[in-house]
Amino acid sequence: MFCPHCGSQNSNSATICTACGMPFDNPYQSSMAEPVRNGPGADIPTYLVPAILTTCCCCMPFGVVAIVYAAQVGEKLATGDYASARRSSDSAKTWCFVSACAGIVGFVVWLLFVAGFGAVRR
Repeated sequence: MFCPHCGSQNSNSATICTACGMPFDNPYQSSMAEPVRNGPGADIPTYLVPAILTTCCCCMPFGVVAIVYAAQVGEKLATGDYASARRSSDSAKTWCFVSACAGIVGFVVWLLFVAGFGAVRR
């Protein structure tokens, strides 16, 4: 388990941290539990999953831009730059939307193209 005070690794049966000596509140806490994120940046989404999905399924060039902005969100949150993290999050969301729309428009154009050649060949 990880110490909530200093972050050092301890055995799962430890009752005090071997590095800082602080007692654990609950010695049976899960070692795989993620830290609780509180503060001003807790509500800023990264949009990484939608960015990856729109890259794979819709429009790759715009989706890559969305992935870049989505990756920046976590870095900026880690440094405490919440305003820039919010802007990167908003940009990632916008580029996900642009990628999805470009994919839909491209699919419709492809359908019209295929339908047009089907009508010409008959």
